[in-house]
Amino acid sequence: MNKDALKKSILLIAVIIALNVGLAIAKLYVGLSSNSLCIMLDSINSFLDVLTAIASVIALAVVMKSREDAPYGRSEYLASFVVSVVAVVLGGLFLIRSVNRLAMPEPVWFGVESTAIISVAIAVKLGIGVTCHILNKKLNSVAVKAIMLDSFLDVGVTTTSLVSYVVSGYVDYAVDAILGIVLSVVIIIFAVKMVVSSVKTIVVGDKCEDEKEIIENIISSTDKVREVGKITFHDYGTHQKICVVEVVYDSDSLDEVTDISLSLTNKIFEQTGIKAQILPLSCKGEKYE
Repeated sequence: MNKDALKKSILLIAVIIALNVGLAIAKLYVGLSSNSLCIMLDSINSFLDVLTAIASVIALAVVMKSREDAPYGRSEYLASFVVSVVAVVLGGLFLIRSVNRLAMPEPVWFGVESTAIISVAIAVKLGIGVTCHILNKKLNSVAVKAIMLDSFLDVGVTTTSLVSYVVSGYVDYAVDAILGIVLSVVIIIFAVKMVVSSVKTIVVGDKCEDEKEIIENIISSTDKVREVGKITFHDYGTHQKICVVEVVYDSDSLDEVTDISLSLTNKIFEQTGIKAQILPLSCKGEKYE
């Protein structure tokens, strides 16, 4: 990803931070005024989204400042790890709170105004997810993609919270506590998966399976290319990946092979943001001299 795309990603995430702060405050107001545990849990989840977005902005800023001889692209992976650990802790705390309320149910006060606020929050979150999906086709940012997926998950969480809130206003039972337990467990499961994924990425790097498929398609569809050989990735971070590709050419002209290799390098960078080093091999599988 070039610096222009990085700047656009940071700007987009900054706008999302502002929206999430507004959503979190609105949900907290509804949760406290109605005594709805699910809405309060959803509000904490929104504050967690703010933390996630801030960590992503910091990570992207570090990537922008990194030099060729000191790539710090993995800061985005570290940010993801920190946020996922916080999510596990918060999910656990609310799970305990939900179990306590199940044992000692408390009343939930239903209100039309509160219902309208939460409904608007669902629409805003859905809009954030769709916007991230559309814009990330050009930005190709892992941070923006993570926020997009989280936004769609939040739509489900907030919708569940709204249903719990409405039902709790008419049913004299611990519906709020039961759904609070469900939501807490869902958040913990997703957060634990994020922790495991982040640790793997930090330790061994991204396997780059998606990028590998794109690179293979680019090269194999090029004239004078007989075979795509071994592809080796070096992961220095989300936007600082390098790959070495062995390409068997159906040509004995060194000049022609050099031109094709340069063209392939440019195409790969344009479509994936990865700096590719083409290792050309002749039709006999030998290196060009």
